Amino acid sequence: MKKDDYLIIDFDSTFIKLETLEELAREALLENPEKENIQDEIEKITKQGMYGKLSFGDSLKRRLALFSANRENVEKVVDKIKKNISESFKKNKDFFKKNGKNIFVISGGFKECIFSISDDFGIPRENVLANDFEFNSEGLIIGINEENLASKTQGKVRQVENLDLKGKIFVIGDGWTDFEIKREKQADYFLVFTENVRRKSVVDLADKEVKEFGEVISILN
Repeated sequence: MKKDDYLIIDFDSTFIKLETLEELAREALLENPEKENIQDEIEKITKQGMYGKLSFGDSLKRRLALFSANRENVEKVVDKIKKNISESFKKNKDFFKKNGKNIFVISGGFKECIFSISDDFGIPRENVLANDFEFNSEGLIIGINEENLASKTQGKVRQVENLDLKGKIFVIGDGWTDFEIKREKQADYFLVFTENVRRKSVVDLADKEVKEFGEVISILN
């Protein structure tokens, strides 16, 4: 990877195989008799956002309003996602450790979950731009930090703009919000990552489809 190139990576369904918020809901709703209906609705809203049919800010608020979770639920989700890192990312861990300062994880997910993996891959914490949960004194999630750009519509675009990176910028992700970064001229290339999920409408917008992370390394070299 060239010293003046930058890699911006999505987290859910890209760095990991899962969608963090869906897993958190699944954990929090274990004893809820309506869990299947609620989980179906959360997945529906997630997909609407991924296809660009619903703004990210609205998607996030609507999903969080459907369930209540706590710090223990978050810890259990962290344990699960550690076991569900995308296979090609695991195979290329040395690449991340070598180039971590030029790699950013920009996600609508949550730092409380992402740090558990990004730390292990050698990505500096200041390079992880994502949402923050807000907890009360009893450990219940009472909301998110709404001052954080990650919670806003076009949050990824605005965060990349604020970074003011000088060099070529490559975005890797599986959804509409990743493509938006390129569309709004805050990146040079959008590589749609389809190892875990393939959305044709997003693939059609990409500069290139990459089916595993080794292909990304080849492009960067």
